[in-house]
Amino acid sequence: MKPEPLLAMVKEDWKSFLVKTLETGIAETIRKHERTGRPMGDGAFIEVLEGITGLRLKTGKARHKPKPMN
Repeated sequence: MKPEPLLAMVKEDWKSFLVKTLETGIAETIRKHERTGRPMGDGAFIEVLEGITGLRLKTGKARHKPKPMN
């Protein structure tokens, strides 16, 4: 991957871009997705990723493992 397309989109010095303060709440949202390993994006984006990977990526209710019957 080459950085040129990204640098063109930033329209400023890359270092300055990276040091800017993130919008309130966005840093925590990014951290949350890093911890869970779930992709960050809207529903349509997640559906595209699910189609490509064949994996269920949407968050859902936590499922408890049933207790084994003895």
